[in-house]
Amino acid sequence: MTIRADMILRQLQKRHTGGQVRDAFFTEVKNGSSWFSDHLLRLDAIAIKKSWKNPCITGYEVKVDRQDFLRDDKWPGYLKYCHRFSFACPVGLIKPDELPEDVGLIYYNPEKDCISTKRKAAFRVIEIPWEMLYYLVISRLDSDRHPFFSSRREYLQAWVRDKAERRELAYMVSDKMRELVRDVERRESALKRKEHEMREDLDQFVRIKKILEDHGIRAYGWRVESELSEALNRGITLHVARTVDKLRKDVEELVKAVGGDAH
Repeated sequence: MTIRADMILRQLQKRHTGGQVRDAFFTEVKNGSSWFSDHLLRLDAIAIKKSWKNPCITGYEVKVDRQDFLRDDKWPGYLKYCHRFSFACPVGLIKPDELPEDVGLIYYNPEKDCISTKRKAAFRVIEIPWEMLYYLVISRLDSDRHPFFSSRREYLQAWVRDKAERRELAYMVSDKMRELVRDVERRESALKRKEHEMREDLDQFVRIKKILEDHGIRAYGWRVESELSEALNRGITLHVARTVDKLRKDVEELVKAVGGDAH
């Protein structure tokens, strides 16, 4: 996922304007009017606490690229315009020991789309920068510029990237859903095959049960195993054995009746 500066700026704005907090929040803030100077500094964002007694201007420099941070040598000039100053970046892009101790560090987590303070910025006493504040009143209040962006082009570029990322996410979700559907279909097919095999086994068992009963082996109760084992050991069925035994007894009785010897 590509992390953009506007994602972090939105979370900074929420911190200063959400809930009970009602700070004034501005992005892309110059330190004066371009009518009087061609060499102006520009802070990525400032938040102004609405208090006469305890004024506080908090400045932010947003970085989403490691090399951009390493090349930036302008940011120390922002300090005299802010009571507190912090860098805001994706988690781990800047380490606390790479900054002066009085400079704060805020991390942005793209997975949760939230920010957390890694190190709080120290409060410094400064002279109120009236030129910067006057610039905000004259040039920025009720303006038609796009918040979080320095130009309409940058805003449109971000909009296009957002749309592309949403489309890519939709494709990923669709692929995942199709994969889940295929998995369910495979499981359903396997269960149907298993059910068919079990029905065949049941039908076969019914047929075997009928054959066993036809041969005098009761296919129920606790003696079915012993009766089947006895029949298989003798090599003949119990039905045949019982029939032969009955015939033997009948012959013996017949011999006795005629006074002969059965042997």
